[in-house]
Amino acid sequence: MSAIHYPHSKTLLRQLSRELPQITHGKGIYLFDDSGKSYLDASGGALVTTLGHGLETLIDSITHQMKRVSYVNGTQFTTPITEMASQKLSARAQAIGLDQVAYLSSGSEAVEAALKFARQLWVDRGFPAKHKVISRTPGYHGNTLYALSASGRPHYKTLYGPMLATNILNVKTPYGYRCPVDYETQGAEFYAQELERVVLENNPDTIASFIFEPVSGSSTGGWSPPRTYFDRVTEICKKYGILMIADEVLCGSGRTGKFFASEHFGLKPDIAVLGKGLNAGILPVSAFIVKSSAVDTIKNASGNLQHAQTYMHAPMMTATVNAVLDYLTEHHVLENSVAVGNVWRNQLKERLSRHPHVGCVTGIGHLCGVEFVQNKVTREPFPIAKKTALKFAEFALKKGLILWPNYGQADGTNGDLVIMGPSLLMTPTEAQACVQLLDECLQDFFNS
Repeated sequence: MSAIHYPHSKTLLRQLSRELPQITHGKGIYLFDDSGKSYLDASGGALVTTLGHGLETLIDSITHQMKRVSYVNGTQFTTPITEMASQKLSARAQAIGLDQVAYLSSGSEAVEAALKFARQLWVDRGFPAKHKVISRTPGYHGNTLYALSASGRPHYKTLYGPMLATNILNVKTPYGYRCPVDYETQGAEFYAQELERVVLENNPDTIASFIFEPVSGSSTGGWSPPRTYFDRVTEICKKYGILMIADEVLCGSGRTGKFFASEHFGLKPDIAVLGKGLNAGILPVSAFIVKSSAVDTIKNASGNLQHAQTYMHAPMMTATVNAVLDYLTEHHVLENSVAVGNVWRNQLKERLSRHPHVGCVTGIGHLCGVEFVQNKVTREPFPIAKKTALKFAEFALKKGLILWPNYGQADGTNGDLVIMGPSLLMTPTEAQACVQLLDECLQDFFNS
């Protein structure tokens, strides 16, 4: 195998001190490197490839459109494929009360656009003082500067602090493993009271929006909020005139067993953001979705959406959305994935919970997180200097298992977890292989 590393590669690799295998192709839930070694892709990359690798019907559909036209400027034209994709996505979004769609190239871009849309809407409604954003910590919303500002990961501020926005307010993310009260019976009120306190302490007339992941992704390992949490959040946001932005870049597009994670909670946000699974890892495309009533306000006030990017609404991207939506519908993917996902997660909990350094296993649908602790009784995390999650993910990769590591969730600095998000087309046999391989990796890693 010709693994490659800096400085021998002329690609500016994200990992500068590691040798990286060279992947030549993928099929289903597996990737293959140039030596023929297979890797079970349990994380779907960065929880992107919701339909696995190498699905030729999707690729053929997209290339058909690209042969006709792959790009037009979104301020000058629309295309039949874009309108078709929007009709289908709008129909799905009716479940959460939204219906107008805009397409961009990444989750970070869509989050930026959604936050800017919220700001413009308040200005056009006649409330120019509303500019502050509430976000949750731990949390993640992207890597462009404003999306990064809204991401509740304190370690980012060490490097980028002087460049980040200062109008971001933070509240705690619902996180059952480290909640100081009983999560199911008292958690919703505990987190809701903090939200209302932060609103009142910072003048509600200056707060534009509250951005959150309906199901928390890599920041906590897939925790869902307590049952009535979003009822209280909706009540507070309506009371003080704050727009709710549901960041479903990771947890949306079928990852949780419903197309929108918000559907699990009866949540009707003002704006929703999609990415990752919306494109299934084929071509970069994301979206934000809003209410037509909000668009009417902007049309009758400033006249136009004051946001544009070069590839906004490009037909090669919207062809990808159209193909993914068609495949989900025609093959009943979400309905069929629920049973496999439930068995997979239950097996993971049963097999992994007995490990002395596995603190918790949580998740929903085809999303599962495993948190590592130094002491299972006290829930004490490993010191961040040990880089436990990162080293475990590297160890698992050598064994042929792809996981997504993260850290800092315990206290902003310490805390280790790995998150999984395999293809929604994963078979029961593949699910069992994933559980077996992860179990073996845990035993070998912590006993070595």
